[in-house]
Amino acid sequence: MSLTLRFPLPFAAGRKNRRPSIRSWWQDRVDGRSLGELIFVYVLLALVLVETLYPLVWVLFGSLKTKEEVIANIWGPPSGLVWQNYVEAWRVSGMGARIVNSAVVTATALALLVAAATPAAYALSRLAFRGRNLILALVVAAMLVPPQVMAIPLFMTARDLGLINSRLGIALIHAAANLPLSIFILRSFFLSLPMELEDAARMDGASRFQILWLIMLPLVRPGMALVTIFGFIEIWNDFFLAFLLLRDPAVQTIPLGLVAFFQQYGSMWNLYFAALTITTLPVIVVFVLMQRQFIAGLTAGAVKA
Repeated sequence: MSLTLRFPLPFAAGRKNRRPSIRSWWQDRVDGRSLGELIFVYVLLALVLVETLYPLVWVLFGSLKTKEEVIANIWGPPSGLVWQNYVEAWRVSGMGARIVNSAVVTATALALLVAAATPAAYALSRLAFRGRNLILALVVAAMLVPPQVMAIPLFMTARDLGLINSRLGIALIHAAANLPLSIFILRSFFLSLPMELEDAARMDGASRFQILWLIMLPLVRPGMALVTIFGFIEIWNDFFLAFLLLRDPAVQTIPLGLVAFFQQYGSMWNLYFAALTITTLPVIVVFVLMQRQFIAGLTAGAVKA
């Protein structure tokens, strides 16, 4: 007696007509994404990279050319490296004193900014007191008001307080102008920390200041680095407040020096590009040195614990 296995007709037909699927190469998966998607993303990133870096490279090329070559070969690389342009730009523009002024103003403003924004952000994120939501709303509203709108009252207030032609005075104003955004950023970092840390510290007898200084500050270092980088770029490159408050050439910062240099030596593009390169290098160096903290700061406060 023989046994014959019979499959239902639909199942047997399905087995008979089954063919291996043919997939294109761009449909292959890499880490959950197709190659086509990855190629599209990397092409966009390459375009953004070229758009970001080429102006810097163009200025660098111009700083290493002669005056005639800048006009004859404006877009291409230099035929020779004229390092003397940097020496002449430093001498003619008086860049040394202005770099010192910018460094003093930026360092003072950042110190005041971090010292004021950190406890304010901690109070708005951890302490329950009457009017906290109103203060937070005012902080957010202050972020939407540009300094140019307050130019006249700002100048009159600085004049009455004796802050005109003062490096400390403009540092105070820079710190106040960047304070709302810094409070808003640091508050998100404090909110991402678990409350159990403070509860355990209070059970051990720690005060509010000890909790902030010994426990919270080491954990929000990415946020403080983020605030420092944003503030450094804003203050170092500021022209409006410096033009409004610094009339004495002895206390003027780099942006004012560049404008004065261009007005006096506008035809010497190679020296102007050299001066631009000198003033841009500190920003690039600070960002390169703090890029890990910057990336950590962009993501660390994004998720609330």
